[in-house]
Amino acid sequence: MKFLDIVIRAGTLLFVFLIPWQARLIIAEGSINGQYWEYGTQSLYATEVLLFVVLIAVVAKGAASVLARKPGFSMRRLAPPAGAFVVFLAWAGVSILWSVDRGVALEHWLALVSGVAVFLILASGAASFSRLSWAIIISGSIQAILAFVQFRLQEVGGSTWLGMAFQHASVLGTSVVETDMMRMLRAYGSFPHPNILGGWLVLGLLLAVKETAWRGRRGAFAPLAYVAVAVLSTGLAVTFSRSAWLAFGVGFAVYVLIALIRLPRSLRSLAMTFVVIVLFAGTLIISYPEPFKERVFGGGRLEVKSYEERSSGISEAWQLIKQHPIAGVGIGNYGLAVHRDIDASQPAYYYQPVHAVPLLVMAELGIIGLIFVLGFLYFVLSSRHPGRSEPAASGVEGSRWLSAGVFLLPLAILALFDHYLWSLYSGMMIGVVYLAIFYLKLAKI
Repeated sequence: MKFLDIVIRAGTLLFVFLIPWQARLIIAEGSINGQYWEYGTQSLYATEVLLFVVLIAVVAKGAASVLARKPGFSMRRLAPPAGAFVVFLAWAGVSILWSVDRGVALEHWLALVSGVAVFLILASGAASFSRLSWAIIISGSIQAILAFVQFRLQEVGGSTWLGMAFQHASVLGTSVVETDMMRMLRAYGSFPHPNILGGWLVLGLLLAVKETAWRGRRGAFAPLAYVAVAVLSTGLAVTFSRSAWLAFGVGFAVYVLIALIRLPRSLRSLAMTFVVIVLFAGTLIISYPEPFKERVFGGGRLEVKSYEERSSGISEAWQLIKQHPIAGVGIGNYGLAVHRDIDASQPAYYYQPVHAVPLLVMAELGIIGLIFVLGFLYFVLSSRHPGRSEPAASGVEGSRWLSAGVFLLPLAILALFDHYLWSLYSGMMIGVVYLAIFYLKLAKI
């Protein structure tokens, strides 16, 4: 049993640490109008193999616990969320039957199943909150260093083994910030898009801020936490991801609110952390004012094009929802449905998901699917957690909600302004880690 515990704990932490790395075996390439289409590509990721090993250990431990009549994993703590997840999974699986491409739908459903498994393992306390936090902080710090190198070189080196595609600012289709003087590469890290990197760095930075403001004052890792804040804030800056910037800003504002209400003494540590962030991110902004100005205020050709594409995507999503309001077009089949039902004349890159997860889920799984998602969130938010035999006092309960909201509110912002938390395997894993961190914080595990 001790060996299985080690496998589960170490495997879970390693899985979370490796989420950014996209090494995969492509099983079948997606295609629209004879061109490569990423959102229909069927792949086996290296981290999925690792997750499978962890799941085998979890099943073995569960079986051994049942035989010994000493259950190691009490499903009572997860029963309502787990039940809602199962219902949602069942509906998403049934949607494969009416999907445009059942192979693509099955691929996305299996990614969703993996996400559910990751959430249940993390939420059950397989790894402590502290160890999980540092796995994310260190993982994000490595990505931030890689991002800064990419920004300075203005190039992303390709690597099949690391799952990284070559990117250069001069190549059309690369994510860049365009000013009157230059095209500047947005950092990718090892992710397929800078916005996804931004989402991961936000979580790492929020956890690092927590270490400096609440635990760093009496912990041995205080200097390391401040170093992580500096590195992560620099990496976040060079992603040029506005949704990630906004998400972190909201999370940090909640930290300040917590300190004002509960822990005034932490304001000094928060102020020091803020100074570190301003010092490192501010140095970049002063050194490269034009691209940052362009991303904040817009007005350039690419910014206008981005706004137009997002508006067009929202319009197309509503058209699909009106045509398929109850059951949707099938999980993972949004782009194929746009091609079939709205416009079949565009190049493959045009058929990307709408940049809003709620609309994307509603378009693919219909009103029923959206209701199941909301039902799951309700059970996560309202279920009684371990160690809470009776309701907490209103002040304590409010403080717990504020502490947990540091992670839920940024996740909501990312979901409202982008699609990767639902449309891509790596994005889905990031989403469930956010949810698990929120759940663990709310439960005080």
